[in-house]
Amino acid sequence: MKQLGKPDKIDKYKLHLVEGANLKPDELQMLAKYRKAHGLLCLGFSRNQVIATLEKEYELSQPQLYAIVRESTLLYGSIEEVDNKGQRVISIENYKLLANLARKNGDINGAIRATELADKLQGLFEPEKSVLDPKAFLVPIPMDFSTDPAVLREQETHDIDFEEVGEGGSDAE
Repeated sequence: MKQLGKPDKIDKYKLHLVEGANLKPDELQMLAKYRKAHGLLCLGFSRNQVIATLEKEYELSQPQLYAIVRESTLLYGSIEEVDNKGQRVISIENYKLLANLARKNGDINGAIRATELADKLQGLFEPEKSVLDPKAFLVPIPMDFSTDPAVLREQETHDIDFEEVGEGGSDAE
């Protein structure tokens, strides 16, 4: 793993986990604390519960405990984000299963409702984002207005010649 820029505190632990780089004994103890914090978060403990558990076990100050939890998230990833995505997938599959069961039992309305809920969770009802902005095609055209009656009478009797404009906005002759 090639390092770009100044290494941060977590990089040495990432190198150890990915490439097996050697750590000092005190760094191995810190890695064990990170693993413990991450393991508790994976089990569903709240951040406050993890901090309370680590406080009893390691007798560290509150700022150190908060840093361990925060850095374990940096090292191993956010449990909440992964958990949210996983729960969404599970819910989608459950709604699809319910839709199939309702269809099998002849409950068409229930099957439709369960399918709609699964589709909504998948984001199928969200409008697609357009890459073209329609406002970009609305180019203002310069127009000359006059309130002079003589100019208006002249325009009534004469055809108007339009000027051709070439590229770059200059007049083409």
